[in-house]
Amino acid sequence: MLRKLLVVLGLAALAAVPLQAQDSATVAKAVNDLEVQWGASIVAGNWAAVESFLTPGFVFTDGAGKRVDRAAYIAGLRDSGDRLSNLAGGPYTVLVSGNTAVHLGEATWTVTDKKGKVTKNHEVWTDTWVLQANGMWLCMAGQSVSSSVK
Repeated sequence: MLRKLLVVLGLAALAAVPLQAQDSATVAKAVNDLEVQWGASIVAGNWAAVESFLTPGFVFTDGAGKRVDRAAYIAGLRDSGDRLSNLAGGPYTVLVSGNTAVHLGEATWTVTDKKGKVTKNHEVWTDTWVLQANGMWLCMAGQSVSSSVK
């Protein structure tokens, strides 16, 4: 009986100890790795993978100020007829506060539209990531602006 009581008290003590938060550098690397995978998934046209990085309530704001939900964001990428290639990631910063990380990034990539016109675009974005109860980081909001590179 005493042994059971000690086990229960030991488990209760462990449950009362807060989980060790990940340090900012570890979170920054993890979130940036997810951003790189997200970009690669867009280039590959792997829409299921793109969706896996986003919360169900994801909201995207484009350079013109238009907001869309997750389904419309993915449909817009998928159905645009544009083919993206030559993704070159640029500098980034990740700001971490508790279970939230904000990724400030940029990249340059080649866009070939459905008529075959090729342009090189530079994109700058801000993505907000939230640590989920299952330990996964998912993006809940993003915004970006892009411009042609001459």
